[in-house]
Amino acid sequence: MTTALKDTPVVMVNGPRQGGKTTLVREFVSRDRTYITLDDDTVLESVRNDPSGFMRGLDMAIVDEVQRAQNFCAPSRSPSTPTVVRDVSY
Repeated sequence: MTTALKDTPVVMVNGPRQGGKTTLVREFVSRDRTYITLDDDTVLESVRNDPSGFMRGLDMAIVDEVQRAQNFCAPSRSPSTPTVVRDVSY
């Protein structure tokens, strides 16, 4: 995951339920990278109502439980700039 974060704008960690994914990604929380969980209904509603506004204030962040926001994407990217996603299976 450390290698993926160095050269990839979006890194998705996937694995089985209760497999330790949240524990793993929380190790990467720092002053430069905040942790946001979409298990928080207020945050989830904000993402659903205005995904661009939600992303606008973020530079580097960990967004956990992203599957809860069906249409969540990286709206800060221009349509001509591809979003590279690296899948790190855990």
